[in-house]
Amino acid sequence: MAADADCYLWNNDQSQLCYNCNSCKAGLLGNLRKDWRKANLILIITVVVLICVYVIACSAFRNAQTEDLFRKYKQGWV
Repeated sequence: MAADADCYLWNNDQSQLCYNCNSCKAGLLGNLRKDWRKANLILIITVVVLICVYVIACSAFRNAQTEDLFRKYKQGWV
C-alpha cells in the first residue's frame, strides 16, 4: 500500500506551522471561505443601507429645490 504524499510533508515541530501539504491548505481555505462569507454579508447589508440613505437624501434635496422654485407662486395665492 502506498502512503499518501501529504503524510511525508507533515511536520510535528511546534515552532513551525505546516501548510505544505494539500490537506492543510484545504482546511485553511475552508476556514477563510467561511470567514469571508460573513464579511461579504456585512458588506452587502452596508451597501444596501447606504443606497437607501442616498435615495432618501436625493429625494429630500429635490423636494427642497422644488419648494424654493414654487415659493414665489405660493405666496401670491396664500
